[in-house]
Amino acid sequence: MIKMYSYKRKLYFLAVFTCLCILSSEAQNIGRRSNIDVTDAGRIDLLKGNNLSNISVDQLSDAQIAAIQAQLQSNGVTLEQAEQMAMAKGMSPAEWQKLRNRLSTQPRNTSQATTEPTTLPSTDRQTAANDYRVYQKTNDTPEVFGSAFFNTPSLSFEPNLRIATPINYVLGPDDEMLVNVSGYQETNLRTTVQPEGAIFIPQVGSVSVSGLTIEQATLRIREKMSSTVYPSLRNGSSKLIVSLGKIKSIHITVIGAAKPGNYTVSSLSTVFNSLYLCGGPGAINTYRDIELIRNNKVIAKIDIYQFLTRGDQKGNLPLKENDVINFPVYKKHVSIRGQVKRESIFELKEGEKLEDLIFFAGGFTDKAYKAYIRVKQVTDTERKIRDIAKSEFNTYLPANGDEFQVDAILNRIENVVAISGAVNRPGQFELTPNLTLRGLIKRAGGLQENVFTERAILTRSHADGTGESITFNVSNLLNGNVADIPLQKRDSVAIAFATTFNTNYTVEVQGEVRHPGPYAYRENLSLKDMLFAAGGFTDAASSYNVEVSRRLVAERLDKNTDSIATVFNINTAKELSIENNRFILQPYDIVTVRRNPGYTAQQRVSINGEVNFPGTYTIQSRKERISDLISRSGGLTSQAYAKGVFLIRNSLQTDTVNRASIRNIQNSIKDTSTKVLDDLTRTNNRIAVNLKKVMEEPGSIENYVLQDGDMVQVLRIDPLVKVSGEVLAATQTGYRKGKSLKYYLSQAGGTTDNARRSKIYVVHANGNIGKTNNGIWGLFRSYPKVEEGGEIVVPRKIERKGLSTTETIGLTSAVLSLVSLIIVTISNIK
Repeated sequence: MIKMYSYKRKLYFLAVFTCLCILSSEAQNIGRRSNIDVTDAGRIDLLKGNNLSNISVDQLSDAQIAAIQAQLQSNGVTLEQAEQMAMAKGMSPAEWQKLRNRLSTQPRNTSQATTEPTTLPSTDRQTAANDYRVYQKTNDTPEVFGSAFFNTPSLSFEPNLRIATPINYVLGPDDEMLVNVSGYQETNLRTTVQPEGAIFIPQVGSVSVSGLTIEQATLRIREKMSSTVYPSLRNGSSKLIVSLGKIKSIHITVIGAAKPGNYTVSSLSTVFNSLYLCGGPGAINTYRDIELIRNNKVIAKIDIYQFLTRGDQKGNLPLKENDVINFPVYKKHVSIRGQVKRESIFELKEGEKLEDLIFFAGGFTDKAYKAYIRVKQVTDTERKIRDIAKSEFNTYLPANGDEFQVDAILNRIENVVAISGAVNRPGQFELTPNLTLRGLIKRAGGLQENVFTERAILTRSHADGTGESITFNVSNLLNGNVADIPLQKRDSVAIAFATTFNTNYTVEVQGEVRHPGPYAYRENLSLKDMLFAAGGFTDAASSYNVEVSRRLVAERLDKNTDSIATVFNINTAKELSIENNRFILQPYDIVTVRRNPGYTAQQRVSINGEVNFPGTYTIQSRKERISDLISRSGGLTSQAYAKGVFLIRNSLQTDTVNRASIRNIQNSIKDTSTKVLDDLTRTNNRIAVNLKKVMEEPGSIENYVLQDGDMVQVLRIDPLVKVSGEVLAATQTGYRKGKSLKYYLSQAGGTTDNARRSKIYVVHANGNIGKTNNGIWGLFRSYPKVEEGGEIVVPRKIERKGLSTTETIGLTSAVLSLVSLIIVTISNIK
């Protein structure tokens, strides 16, 4: 049984393998029968195909149709234009109609990037890839000038087939002619020139037209038809029009091209059409002396460079049957690099000079060094370098293999001097003959007002690379008190501003002025001037306590004194009239205007909620308390909840919190939360108020003294208790006097499995917190009392992360190692 199963399995695999081989072979045959040219990556190429007479549209896959459609779209070819091209390349009308129908029903591809290329069989794909690599441009191998002309997809040089028949067009076999008679007699005929050179017209007979132009053929057809069954053509009552329908194809041969071979092209094709069709010259063939051979004679030579550089199409003749296009081997290749507009390898003819090469290269760039061009020449044994002077450009004959290098000009100015600093027009200037330092200052527009005239520097660079500094007095130089200094090329003069050496002195004002801060020091600046600049005194300023502190400046340190500053206490009036006494300030003085100790601004507090007159009140005395504010507000209303009173006080010490110290403390106790820092930097605090004690004992410590910005909140009676946290259903339930916490938990469905019952707490209406007392080891647990308006919070258990598999294995290994060590140690002791 096992052997039979094995035998059947082998037969199954053999059958599958045979089917795959047959399918692969059939796919290759289909690809060959389609006879469409392919480009790199296996794409179908309809536009550049040579012979489409054997194409079978039914054998093309949807992917191939999509590739043809993408090719037509990318080249901007309409279906009408594609029809003319296909007909000229031998496709039958029936096959074209099939192709047109499939292209019309194929979804249009709007993105060329998404077009899937048709995949060729492995053997054909390898051949296409090898052919592509031969002509592929790489960064390491520079192209010959002109090769890019044949690698541009947007160029095709397809002949225009949708034009009127040329006057000099000569008819021949396979030309399709349209004969139209209109008027008294009418007929429309479509006939093809037979290989013998004649056409057949029903009821008229054969008419020989081969070798005739359209005009000559029209006269002959008119004569033959008018003498038979169309006599109306003789008296003019009918008119005859003869035109071309399908144009015949001709056969040419291309030698020495990138893709040599026999080509079938339209009879309207010219030499340039065939040059692009065959991919241009081969790697070793010429661009300059392409030969058109007809009847074994060279009838024209084509120079592609003349077309590329001048647009000259000389030699672009119409092709005829059996013409041969020959690309001979090139004779001279030279290259030019550097500061030219078109770096490349160029082919030169005999007798062409270096200036011709420069012309082909587009000329020099703006930064080219034109005095000499360096060339690496090829000798019989090695290379040598020669410098070609500008005067030799029109006489030097480049040799095969020459490599020319055009360098850039130096990035420096040979006749320049520079001046910077306190002149009106600093910059670079021309070094004219006999230019002196005094003349350069004059050329730079003269000196500015804040110039430092005591010293300036002229920096000079010598030819040996050394430098020299020449100092001079600007005033003496301009006044002629010292000899003028002749300048040399690349001299640089620096004249300083007087403000460069000035210290930016300041005076600072602080305290009870309207605009405190540092101010620029000025000579003869008085105390009153400084107070005036600072906006004058505030209302809280003390005119009898103005302090000025001054720096101590001494040439040597006096060890017998401990003073580090001089302080002046000045009594001055608040008015800033100019008649007052003047106290002159010095640099870095600090003026401090003290606050009047008897000045106190109004301080306000507010009370909201269930009082008779809620709102904002001004504090009357420094000892005013919460009970006083409640009395001033008219007392509590009937809806006030005495246990729901609290005080909100703004924190004034938030900025003094040392965040770094808090972080250090948290790190030491391994606290990674931000709760401590958030609590310490909170901008306000909620303080519970025991209203009963406050009202009964006004002098108690819980009757807090009010501060500016305090707010007292008196809540309304709330007969509900809120239950939240780890309960089955968070809810609010009515307050029942005497009921314990467990009762309210039962109203919420009880606690969940994740509830941390030992940490249940109650938030009372005034903000106080009641926590659970767990007794000894949790044996005598008691829960906090619940009151009206309170909230019961059931916390969640802390999730403890268990050991991972890796950690468990590591811990087990460590324990086993420790046990083994202990056993070994005990054994050694014994």
